[in-house]
Amino acid sequence: MFVKNLLKGKKRVLEILKKEPEGRTFLLKDVVESVYAKKKKILDLVRKHGTPFYLLDPQGLQNSAEEFQRAFSNKLSGRSYYAVKSNYHPVILKTVVKKGFGLDVSSGRELKLALKAGSKHIVFSGPGKTNEELGLALKYSKIVTVHLDNFNELKRLGVLAALAKKKIRAGVRIFTPYHLGNKFGIPLEDLKLFWQTSKKYPYVELRGIQSHLSWNKESDKYSKVIELLGTYLKKQFSRIHLNEVEFIDLGGGFFPDKVEGYYPWTSRHPVPLHGGALIKMANAALGEKTEFRAPYYITESKTPEEFAQIISRAVSKHLRFLPNCQFYVEPGRIICTPAMHIVVSVVDIKRFNVGIADGGLNATGWEFGEHFYYPLVDLTHPSKKEIEFTLYGPLCTPRDVWGYTCFAKKVDNNDVIVIPNQGAYRYTLAQEFIKSIPPVYSL
Repeated sequence: MFVKNLLKGKKRVLEILKKEPEGRTFLLKDVVESVYAKKKKILDLVRKHGTPFYLLDPQGLQNSAEEFQRAFSNKLSGRSYYAVKSNYHPVILKTVVKKGFGLDVSSGRELKLALKAGSKHIVFSGPGKTNEELGLALKYSKIVTVHLDNFNELKRLGVLAALAKKKIRAGVRIFTPYHLGNKFGIPLEDLKLFWQTSKKYPYVELRGIQSHLSWNKESDKYSKVIELLGTYLKKQFSRIHLNEVEFIDLGGGFFPDKVEGYYPWTSRHPVPLHGGALIKMANAALGEKTEFRAPYYITESKTPEEFAQIISRAVSKHLRFLPNCQFYVEPGRIICTPAMHIVVSVVDIKRFNVGIADGGLNATGWEFGEHFYYPLVDLTHPSKKEIEFTLYGPLCTPRDVWGYTCFAKKVDNNDVIVIPNQGAYRYTLAQEFIKSIPPVYSL
């Protein structure tokens, strides 16, 4: 068995080594130009406050929110719920609420933030909800829908709702072979039993189904899940139960198009493992340097219009038999990615093409810079061409690196560098590791 698995693994490694990265190589010209268009306002903030800081970009947020709403409101009957976990800054939450979004929360803490932002349409998702959190949802049951994660959570909510004598609207999260593992929700084949079991708890009004797909550059998984769900409901649900389905929440996972990239050695999402990662690991073990043909690849995705068109087509084909159903989506990163940028200054030039910035990747929460490419845009010595320049942060780890190229004529001490489109999961995941979390200033 060991030999068989070893040979199978070797075959897979050889397949990966032959595989080319998915993306195309080109400069993010539009992204760089958008930063230079804000140059004066950004430098005014630098003179007033110093660096590092998060730069809140209200116009970038409004543009992305309006583009998404326009695309989906024209194609699907329902509501978009912004995922609070992607960026919970109060300006962002209040803006999306004003734009007509509901809010998708995953904890009692986020539910309180949603209420503070003035939202009147909230879905409460996620596993492991405590009784205290369910109690908070019950307190605001007129505006909160709870997406139940499992049978025991149904029971706990049913008991709490009965004690409070308050009815609450609910959905149930499902997973299929197209989802990432089985941590979230129940298997699709248990949906009928779950629906029937919910009748034991008259204060829980089960009215919908949630299917959340993560990290999608393409829309094929949405179509496949919609088809699978439609086939299941036709076979397993009675006419009475079909009439009770008031919503299907298709979740989030919409990836923004052409705002970032990845290096040839990247081995993490959104890039499947390919030969570059294995080659670099092998050469590193031998103490050898790896040279790659392309410095980076751009991450490409469907636009909101394309996502909406393909999803609505699948809904029309496979779920049109549901008489009372609306369709929800839960965008996160695709909305808030352009809502924040990070601004740092060069503290020290160590060699002609290596520098240290005053802000580090504790501002992003995870060590993204080593694997994922973001354009570094120099406002002090601006250029629309990139030069080789490695910019590290000040943290005491060699993995604290912002990138290996910079849009600049040259890079010198005290230069102001902008890392654009850092609104998704950076501010949320920031940590007090060695350095403090930077402040937020608005354009």
